[in-house]
Amino acid sequence: MSQVMSGDAQVHAAVLRAAAGAAKDTPGVAFLRPGLGELLRGAVARTPGFGPASRAASGPGSPSPSGLTGRVPGVRADHGPGPGPWRVRVHLAVRRGHRALDVVRAVRPRVTAAVQEALRTAGEAAPEVAVTVTVTDIT
Repeated sequence: MSQVMSGDAQVHAAVLRAAAGAAKDTPGVAFLRPGLGELLRGAVARTPGFGPASRAASGPGSPSPSGLTGRVPGVRADHGPGPGPWRVRVHLAVRRGHRALDVVRAVRPRVTAAVQEALRTAGEAAPEVAVTVTVTDIT
């Protein structure tokens, strides 16, 4: 399987990584909450014949399942055709002792700025970004 990604896929992966990094680095964020798909992929990865041992058999440096799909747990992003905005959705857990509203208010501008920077780096002029943050848990 080729690890070469198309330009659009590279930009999408950069957007996901930028959003995840910015969200994780925000005070009060415990972790990004994986969706059902990531949880199921994680269960498959722990199943005999599908886990790290089988990936090691395919050679050192084999990518993880999330590396193959370009997915980042807890972050979704899409961009329709044309000049519309990128829509980024972040699902996260808040650390106990932090107000969820304060954490969301801190995460949104950080993710927006990080994604805009990633898009500018990829050559997209004046990228518009809409960020939605959902708190799924308090830990």
